[in-house]
Amino acid sequence: MQSKEIIPFLIIITYITIFFYYPLIMISKDAFYDGNVFTLNYIVSLFHDASIISSIIFSFWEAIISVILSLLVGLPIAYIITKYEFRGKNALIALMMIPFILPGVVVAYAILTLYGINGFVTQIIKFLFGYELVLGQGLTGIFIAHVFYNAPLAALIISSVWKRIDPELEYAADVLGSTGAHKFFRLILPLISPGIFSAALIIFIFCFTSFEIIVILGGAVYRTMEVEIYTLYLAFFDFNRAAALSIIQLLIIAIVTFVYLRVLEGITEGRKIGRTEIIEARKLFSSYKDLLNPKKLILFIYLVSFSLFMITPLIIVFIASIIDPVTKRISFVGWSTLFSNAYNTFLGAPPIVAPINTITYSIIASTLVFAISIASARFLHGKKFISLIYGVLIFIPVATSRITLGLGMIAAFGSTGILSIDPRPLIIIAHTIIAYPFATRTILNGYSKIDPDLLNISDVLGASNRSKFLKVELPLLKPSLATSLVLAFAISAGEFAATNLLYRSKYATLTVFLFLMIGARKFLVAGAAASLLSIITFIAFFIIARMGEDISSSF
Repeated sequence: MQSKEIIPFLIIITYITIFFYYPLIMISKDAFYDGNVFTLNYIVSLFHDASIISSIIFSFWEAIISVILSLLVGLPIAYIITKYEFRGKNALIALMMIPFILPGVVVAYAILTLYGINGFVTQIIKFLFGYELVLGQGLTGIFIAHVFYNAPLAALIISSVWKRIDPELEYAADVLGSTGAHKFFRLILPLISPGIFSAALIIFIFCFTSFEIIVILGGAVYRTMEVEIYTLYLAFFDFNRAAALSIIQLLIIAIVTFVYLRVLEGITEGRKIGRTEIIEARKLFSSYKDLLNPKKLILFIYLVSFSLFMITPLIIVFIASIIDPVTKRISFVGWSTLFSNAYNTFLGAPPIVAPINTITYSIIASTLVFAISIASARFLHGKKFISLIYGVLIFIPVATSRITLGLGMIAAFGSTGILSIDPRPLIIIAHTIIAYPFATRTILNGYSKIDPDLLNISDVLGASNRSKFLKVELPLLKPSLATSLVLAFAISAGEFAATNLLYRSKYATLTVFLFLMIGARKFLVAGAAASLLSIITFIAFFIIARMGEDISSSF
């Protein structure tokens, strides 16, 4: 192992230790120490608080139900994109990737605007059937938002495993008379179960630590551990119990994360043993006669319904930015307010600072992430044991709640006074910690696609480490490198929870401003902020799509 390789890696480890693990240690100190005396009182007190216990129970069952619903919606789509060819298939797969980089506050706002009490769908149902059916608030709103986010992820993960089933196995089953449900449950389901299990675990982690969706759509009734931690800190200033609850949440997620990584390791090994990609790709619709086939008709209806379900929230934020929900008239007040230099009482600063801060933070954070991700991926590629250990270390930030990360930053560096002077460095650092694992996995995925013989030949020919990277690796990694950079930018632009704890007035981002405008019921301004965030996301997504990368490989 060359010193030139390990030095950048050690610098990165130091960076992660100082800005992620040290804050976690400080949270642990607040959770287990009263002054300098070790105590379990803060942990024990949580289990004597009915609201805390309720939030823990709710976190589990809402995540479990969200997983089940996401799998039920995603599995048929996985089947369709695996088995069938049809016009618009590539566009559908591209559409399914958008939620991965769409900010949670935007999704929550879109669901509220579509299915809330004054939502477009709610008003249409009321006009057609004469009664009010509000789907976008409370439990139904939470589940709709979680399914919107996670059903596409489930479909893409399961499809990636399904495509690697040896077609000879299916041919043999057909010859032996195993068809339909019998073939699916006895042959296909066991073979794709690692993908289903992997998708279930990662969706559980995301839903268990969901924050924006619960805060905006759940109201005061539905509270997860994440919301409870936030409330303990900001509403009750009870930092010790907030830290204690963060530790409990982190332990639960750490267990699920460990299981997920073990399952993921098995799936990765499946990629390396050379299973053939499935070759059965029938036309879903060749002519209108196909609609007379009951099976194809059901698939067609499902496909159209799913596409509408995915598209409508993306469109509605733009409509909501120019249509006043009260007067129903077109207005551009929201956009003029968003770019105004006038002081905003809810933000405590001119609104124009929010988009400027968002772009600035994202550029700096994505640049840092890009540099450390390349160094990490280069060091880890081909080192299985180190990669497994480091995989756990870098995936823990993904599984750690953003609220916990924000609290850790405050616990570790708040006493320095940096938050009151200028919180921007901590906000940018928090964004790098959040985005870094995804960018690193994207680049590692790019390395896995490189023919190892090419790298071996360059070594045999005596190419230096620098020459090997610039002339061999870099050209082959361009799509993955571009994707990692843009993905880091999009994740930084859409981050809310940690930023919401760290920002001070003029250092707010678009996501924070959007959240404040929703709370203030300034829906036109909220629509403009959500639209601008969506535009940033769409630009990032367009670049990633042009690179031909599958974002789901980053999970």
